[in-house]
Amino acid sequence: MAADPLEKLRQTLLDMHHSGRLSEIEPGLYEGARAYVEKLKADYYSLQNPLESRSGSLLIEEIGSVTETVQEIFSIRTRQILDLAFQQIEGQYFDREEARKMLPAERVMYGQIIDAIEGCREALVRGEECSFGGSGAAAVEAIEEPEVPPAAGSGRPAPAAPRPAPSPYALVHIRSDVESFMGVDGKVYVLKQGDIVTLPENNADVLCEHDIALNIRLNK
Repeated sequence: MAADPLEKLRQTLLDMHHSGRLSEIEPGLYEGARAYVEKLKADYYSLQNPLESRSGSLLIEEIGSVTETVQEIFSIRTRQILDLAFQQIEGQYFDREEARKMLPAERVMYGQIIDAIEGCREALVRGEECSFGGSGAAAVEAIEEPEVPPAAGSGRPAPAAPRPAPSPYALVHIRSDVESFMGVDGKVYVLKQGDIVTLPENNADVLCEHDIALNIRLNK
């Protein structure tokens, strides 16, 4: 990340809005943003009275702004990838140069989208059994993605396991200790006063209603 990570993220987002098409981003953008947020959290916890200091408030604002900006970058790119997948499946003009700008994880998602659309069309339009085993992988190969070394002992890379659709999350500031609990996402959370964490919205709403947490809703 650059000297001012948040400003660089915002510039990336601005460029994406102006372009209107899938553009190249730094391969380490998401990883760098996560590392920067962890650094901000460490800075926050190092303060003597973070809840009462101006520095603590500024750090919370920075964390919220970085988190929201990264989420918007992800949302815009995902919508653009959906458009590319629909163009591919409908046989419309398909810009391979644009498609090559996907990150590796985005290419995996792209292939899965192709398979899902084909499987659903077979089931609903053609009345065939929905196998969800279409040509998604072939569509990704058509983008000329560099070959991934196959897993040991196999001729091809193992397919990525499907993931459940994530529920909406919220960034919250914990105001008092909380007994461990399992969130709606299946994860176990152990929270203490002063923590700044991302929780499923349903769980965050319950904690906020009981004045245990404060939902951080900030403008970028």
